[in-house]
Amino acid sequence: MDNTTLSKNDNIKIGNAVFHIQTEFYKTSGEVVTLIFRNGEVVKRIENVPENENPSEAVEKQHLMVINKLLSSIKKESSNAENLKKELLLVEEPVSGNTVDFFKVLVSQIVKREDFLFAKIVDVNGKVVLEIKNKHEEIQEEMVETFIDGFLAEERNFYHMEDEGLFLYGFKLSDGSIVVIGFRKRKVKSELYEIVKRASDSYCLKPSCKRCISILIVEDVLFTRLVMRETFKLISKNLDGLCFKEIDEAESLGDALEFLKKKHYDIVITDINLGDGLGIDVARYIKEHNLNTKVVALTMYPKEYEKYKDLFDEFLAKPITPDELKNKLLYMFRSA
Repeated sequence: MDNTTLSKNDNIKIGNAVFHIQTEFYKTSGEVVTLIFRNGEVVKRIENVPENENPSEAVEKQHLMVINKLLSSIKKESSNAENLKKELLLVEEPVSGNTVDFFKVLVSQIVKREDFLFAKIVDVNGKVVLEIKNKHEEIQEEMVETFIDGFLAEERNFYHMEDEGLFLYGFKLSDGSIVVIGFRKRKVKSELYEIVKRASDSYCLKPSCKRCISILIVEDVLFTRLVMRETFKLISKNLDGLCFKEIDEAESLGDALEFLKKKHYDIVITDINLGDGLGIDVARYIKEHNLNTKVVALTMYPKEYEKYKDLFDEFLAKPITPDELKNKLLYMFRSA
């Protein structure tokens, strides 16, 4: 019996968000399963058991239905955003896509508060590049300007000030710009810190970054995984045009497959010999499921790679050097 898994994969870019839709038919359970990824994270899982329907047709039907529903929900969300602009004044200067996405995530979590006055991003020169404010509220602009000047002169990552019922909070981002938020009430410091941290962790704000890469390291030796992670950190500052959004680790074949079922990765680096299996099984799973993921073999024995090189995009020899890792990444993503 044919044991191949029927699957369909599509990438949809809406604004600055990239959605990956993956639909598969699993013979063991008889289910058609669709996973929706947004920027590498699974945001929705849909499971159905087709009745009297050809598996291939069931996959096609569910895949298209999910895509249509996704597009419809985005249009509805855009309509709601337009209605929001009627109540709030939005000021926007040219700014990177990641910064805009970060700002949207931040504002979506605080804009409905009754005490919300404004939120803005200010660059290192003190220029407001993005701002949204409650146009029904009068804001003491002189106090806000004084706050911004003081914060830009400080070496701290967090800054706050209060005066006459106006409470200002500021956070520094990784690119040196700052977020300034104004409220009528106090005691929102800890809540704001968590909101900004979650939002900034979701988007790379490195000015030169053209692509954020998510990585899965599959290696059964803890020391090697630690070396890999530290090597990525070491080269990240000097890697032109690329940065690392997240780095996950799997210590076995089983762990790696679980990660791949839940999340989408741009690159997987796997040791060929694992404690409970082989790295070629990781590579084979990625190729069979059309995950649009680069796969790199990691081994001390180049001959092992030569036997299975059709399954891999690149090869890294142990011990790993920063220069080799940097050059391989730039080579693989040079056309991305």
